[in-house]
Amino acid sequence: MKNWDWQGKELKAKVLFSAKGLATQVLVSTGERLYLLDCGDGTSRDLALTNLSWAEQLVAILISHDHPDHTAGLFAVLTYLRLRGRKKELFILSPDKNLNYRLRYFRDSLFAGLPFEIEFKAVTENPQFCFSGLLVRPFATVHRERAEFFGTGGLLKAVGYVLQGRTGERIVYSGDTGWFRGIETIFKDADLALIEATFDFPKGPERHLTMKEAKELGKQAKNVIYIHR
Repeated sequence: MKNWDWQGKELKAKVLFSAKGLATQVLVSTGERLYLLDCGDGTSRDLALTNLSWAEQLVAILISHDHPDHTAGLFAVLTYLRLRGRKKELFILSPDKNLNYRLRYFRDSLFAGLPFEIEFKAVTENPQFCFSGLLVRPFATVHRERAEFFGTGGLLKAVGYVLQGRTGERIVYSGDTGWFRGIETIFKDADLALIEATFDFPKGPERHLTMKEAKELGKQAKNVIYIHR
């Protein structure tokens, strides 16, 4: 794929799609291996449009939290991998342990199951993961739900991710988050920052970043892409 949104010396990134309340999915490449940050509605279609051999090259799906605009495409992706006869295991990371039960139910409800293993990792239990030289470090974010008629709920289990290559090149993905103490440190000197910038004006603490906050955070990084608008 030629039209990557950002290319470093080792890592590449493409925002397949990102719009608040609809879907977010970001593809990261280390050359022969692909990693997916979140998996909203339409992910399999968006991956197909890249013309990459993603069914074979996809190593892991990194879920930031359990909202449908970040997970609704997951089972469609798994179904496509099944139809393609993928054999290699697939890693799925998420802060929500309940996703593992849904994955097992999905697998067991299919005729003959899946031809590949799903290795689920609950990111709250491990500080970091290593996939073929790519170091993945989750970090906790602050993200609350709000419904117009029901008010604001409690904090969700939500994370962002730091992806670091063999050379030290880093991509930092915010996931969905409000501003919290220490967030600038996480993004400092990132080669690429993928930062959510949902609101134009503040709409309550610990929900989402405003564009003003996102731009302030983006100053910490060498390159920045604003998402979830």
